Amino acid sequence: MQNLFRKHRLIIKTLQMDSATCSRKREVKDRIGDLLLKEKMSDVIFIVDDPPQRFPCHKVILGAASEVFEAMFYGKLPERSEIDVPDVTSAGFVIMLRYLYTDMITIENESDAFEAAYASKKYMIRNLFKACENYLLKNAILNSQTVFSLYEEASFLDMVKLQGLCLRYISRNAKKVFRSKSFMGASKDTLKDILMLDLMDIDSECEIIEALWLWGEEQCKENGIKCSEENIRNFTRSFLKHVRFLAMNFEDLNKILGKFQLLDSSEQLALMWTVAMPQKEDIPNMPLEICNIARARSITNCSRINIPVEYKYDGNMSSFSVAEHKQKVKVTVSGTSLTIVGVILAFKPIPCYSAQHRSLNFDFVVSNETARIRSSATICLKAEKLKEDQIVQELVLDDYVLMSEGDIGEITVAVNGEGVRLMQCVNDIFSCDVGDSRATFTFEVEANKKMLFPVKEIMCI
Repeated sequence: MQNLFRKHRLIIKTLQMDSATCSRKREVKDRIGDLLLKEKMSDVIFIVDDPPQRFPCHKVILGAASEVFEAMFYGKLPERSEIDVPDVTSAGFVIMLRYLYTDMITIENESDAFEAAYASKKYMIRNLFKACENYLLKNAILNSQTVFSLYEEASFLDMVKLQGLCLRYISRNAKKVFRSKSFMGASKDTLKDILMLDLMDIDSECEIIEALWLWGEEQCKENGIKCSEENIRNFTRSFLKHVRFLAMNFEDLNKILGKFQLLDSSEQLALMWTVAMPQKEDIPNMPLEICNIARARSITNCSRINIPVEYKYDGNMSSFSVAEHKQKVKVTVSGTSLTIVGVILAFKPIPCYSAQHRSLNFDFVVSNETARIRSSATICLKAEKLKEDQIVQELVLDDYVLMSEGDIGEITVAVNGEGVRLMQCVNDIFSCDVGDSRATFTFEVEANKKMLFPVKEIMCI
């Protein structure tokens, strides 16, 4: 019995010691946090922003959290006790200090995120920088008026993910973006990055030529010079090597260059000759470097993979009314890389159902398991016209998914609806060539289940 009591006392004592240790840990963290923005025991003053504000700090805390601060305070040439930092805002500096002293990140708006990101980049505080970018990815207001300022801030700070988000928005909303006032204020570097996009929501390259001309006019106005053809060409000349003139037919090219003369007469003549006589050897020398890509940027012009599907009815009503169905397809690529852009989905409404009961909810997910990339698109379609034979809809992914040789990818199609008839895939394995790529699709087949697949084509480049 005495041994049992001693054992219990030992357990209680151990628990008390663990509790005391945890309490001390919390107290240490709290004590460090209490030093934030306090003169108590501070040994360095940062003079931040303009007009300047003074921030008392503690070298050991900053040095322990940042390689830059460690070098500043404990390197061969240590900084003095007062340090001027006019390029960092007080708001960004406070967010950074709060993180260094307490591990807490408090970001309330886009401005806070950018200011704190600049401070964290300057002092190489990677976790805070990543948190700022993640905040912007989730909360930034992205529209035709804000996308260029967001992109240029992201470019300045090397926020690659935010840059990608902005470029994808521009790609999918090019028509609207090119007509916005904010486009006229975009920088040359931003325009160059836009012109490097391979896909855009445009009908033809004519829209890009017009947008560049209008941008050039705006630059003339801002610089207080005459909006002459020569001056506009001077502002836009560096972009011409990215304009896909060769993706246009002769008539459209002649018409658009007659209206917006980005090229002078000799350049225009040489280009028109190149387009009209592509096989001739006696083509006049082009006086400028032009883009040799003849593929149109329009999403509607990208390559299509035809899926072997057909409408079948074998007496089973599941061919008609679909409560819920999910189909998975494994994707592999050989040869050159392939980028999946979207799909063409299709279904047939059943005439005996009322219009309000003929609908299909469609979720399309593409993932590259090897590269850990995932993208999706969702849509709800209704067959409101009684005599519609087939509903066909183009659906573009939120993010394009690159598949390279050796990668393992997966397509998942999830549907539910009523009053509709879906196609079925004829083959559970099939391959097709897309340029120099060969894509192989392997359907996941479950016992006694049909391979319902309301996708006619997969769009890719």
